[in-house]
Amino acid sequence: MSAQAATASPTDDPQASTAENALAARILLIVAAALVLCAVIVAVFGLPALGILGLLATAIVWAALLSIMFGN
Repeated sequence: MSAQAATASPTDDPQASTAENALAARILLIVAAALVLCAVIVAVFGLPALGILGLLATAIVWAALLSIMFGN
């Protein structure tokens, strides 16, 4: 066992903080809710809604990639 491993505490992990765990849980809940909403929309309106959701998702991912590219 190395000296670093012997002195490392469980809170050295950046994901160990409760604030980050709460943020991760919130993000996962939002994604799950969005997936359920998409499933309901497709069930109600059929396959044309799936195409529209695909176009919206493409625009959202494109905006996210632009944001990453500009460093925000």
